[in-house]
Amino acid sequence: MSKNKTAADELQNAFESVTILHDKRKKELDERERELQAQKNAFDIEMAELGGDNAQPSDVLSLNVGGTKMAVLRRTLLLVPSSMLASKFSGRWDDSMEKDADGNIFIDQSFHLFEKMINYLRQRANDCFEEREILSPLFNDNEKGEFYSMVNYYGMTNGIYPMRIYNRSSNEIHVEIGKSTECFLVTSEEWCSFDLRPRGHCRAIKSFEVTALECQRIQMGWVNETTSGAVELGRNETGVGDLDNTVGLDLSRSSIVNNGSLHRIDGLQLKNGTSIRSEDYGNRWYVDGELVASNKESESDSALLLAGKRVRVCSGYAYPTDQDRHAHPIISATGKFKVTSFFYDDAT
Repeated sequence: MSKNKTAADELQNAFESVTILHDKRKKELDERERELQAQKNAFDIEMAELGGDNAQPSDVLSLNVGGTKMAVLRRTLLLVPSSMLASKFSGRWDDSMEKDADGNIFIDQSFHLFEKMINYLRQRANDCFEEREILSPLFNDNEKGEFYSMVNYYGMTNGIYPMRIYNRSSNEIHVEIGKSTECFLVTSEEWCSFDLRPRGHCRAIKSFEVTALECQRIQMGWVNETTSGAVELGRNETGVGDLDNTVGLDLSRSSIVNNGSLHRIDGLQLKNGTSIRSEDYGNRWYVDGELVASNKESESDSALLLAGKRVRVCSGYAYPTDQDRHAHPIISATGKFKVTSFFYDDAT
């Protein structure tokens, strides 16, 4: 009986290992696909700007959106350069796009939803210095999911629902924050904590990824300030995870840090180029694509076989799951890092 149980346990462990390895490979392929798509879109726009197809940002395009006609400047559609929308209207594909009997480019979308997206882009185009906080379109629960699907289809999620990152430290230290199309690049000469927050909307970030570039120290994770008020990170070299209502991953200490308690993970190192991803409001953690910590019971009850070597999955840390959607991302660091990606909770 015990032999059968042992064999069944080994089979279950092997199945879990293969499943996690499959998930890891899928995430890597999905990320690579996004990178290639972004490169293709950027190339399409660059070619259009070079005039290879006689396309000009000042072109007025006539569209038929779900049976309703509208006119829009090409530059408005190109406002988010890495998006599929910008690629589609770069000018390279004008001749091959579907058109109605009058020659208008046909868009098979709800006019009501598409117009909301275009009007938001028009407002952003008019705000040359980004001085105003432009509100993202609002919908009722029935239309919200349809709009999310449409903007995601066009690669416009981060364009319509932008984020901002800001220094929450009161110290007068030198900090540089740059924003490219796809990421935030931050350099801080001293220990400091940074919030990642919505700009003009209230969608919650569910997962995000950070790459350490030239960091002397970095902790990334989540803070829940709904019940306790503001968490004073940064004092006495404290970072996310070191205080109550915070959880973080600290590469320097090779640990998950939750409410000030350390939970050791063997083998983690802080190196240039190390990527850290936290999913589901801090319930799963990856370092360089490998799962290193999880609150999911099937992933945290044993050592798992990942990428040909055994990696211990940290367990035993708790997080207030009933308040997860009130948590938001925090990065505490000295040095240089970039926020490479973030993903929203579609329920918000």
